[in-house]
Amino acid sequence: MTNSEASRRDVIVMMPSNRRHDLLRKSPDLANRLGVAEALDTLGYRIEYLDVHAWPLNPLAGRPSLFSSIDPLRAANVLLRQRRALAVVSYYQSGALLVLALRRLLGFKPRVVIVDIGDDQNWPVRERIVRFCIRRADAVFTFASEQAEHLRAKYQTGVVRFLPQQADTGFYCPGPGATEDFVLSVGGDVSRDFETLRATFDLDFPVVLRTHLVAEDRARYANVSVIRERLSDAALRDLYRRAKIVVLPLHDMRHPGGITTLLEAFACGKAVVASNSRGIRDYLRDGENCLAVPCGDAEALRQAVLRLMNDDGLRERIGRQARIYAETELSQSRHAQRLAAAIRSLGTPGA
Repeated sequence: MTNSEASRRDVIVMMPSNRRHDLLRKSPDLANRLGVAEALDTLGYRIEYLDVHAWPLNPLAGRPSLFSSIDPLRAANVLLRQRRALAVVSYYQSGALLVLALRRLLGFKPRVVIVDIGDDQNWPVRERIVRFCIRRADAVFTFASEQAEHLRAKYQTGVVRFLPQQADTGFYCPGPGATEDFVLSVGGDVSRDFETLRATFDLDFPVVLRTHLVAEDRARYANVSVIRERLSDAALRDLYRRAKIVVLPLHDMRHPGGITTLLEAFACGKAVVASNSRGIRDYLRDGENCLAVPCGDAEALRQAVLRLMNDDGLRERIGRQARIYAETELSQSRHAQRLAAAIRSLGTPGA
């Protein structure tokens, strides 16, 4: 394709919520953070990927992503240099905040789309930003239909829709070698319910936790080991591949807490026991791609873990179905197709 042909393509500006500079290089040890952008390119769009600036260009760098992704210089770049774009896609609401605040004043016409908006409860500052952005964005896509329904009803708006999350199914995939006889649980955010998971700590097989939320106590739980340090993508993938099953214990939430772990485990072909949280319910097919248990039900979780650990046929069947589901419905290319169709449904800017 010539430069003139590329310049005529519809431009989609993509803004991540966290600085990705060190994670964007191509490496067999890294998942592809640009997979959705590359898939959109193959669909005929020209992608302008604008990373979060580091300090001192971004005075909010180093703060939580709610603040650091506001990034005034990046917002100015969008407002002044991307005026012919088809759409601006902000992952998380804060990246869109200044663009939405100034778009009318500056006559900025491209569609402004938010993907994966935060919870509008429990943190007043975030709630105010969410409210401001929802009332001004052209579209808001959430990874949980329950969250979309809540936001539509609360803010009396039709701009909020459900858009399934994606995983790099090329990187997170089944690997060579035999699995080992241990249960794996991964996660370090407020959605995790490791207290309920304790019902598995006295079972006759190892439990490995990759989290900073639980301290290792081998004197009390001899079979439980805790990995507190952050792992590389490749090291995390190796854990998924070696585990016999993956357990995702969750508090019941509208926001899709745990979704990244769930989809990565699916993509690696793992049989998963997951709490039936509202935030991930769209992805759970009980008895097909996972075993789903009620949130907070320790005995149900324990029995589901025992069932998968002791039934090779069931475990292998669910793992295969999880991989098929990830490949067909959750890949980066499938996500790009859905996102492109949703953006196109908004119409041409200025029309």
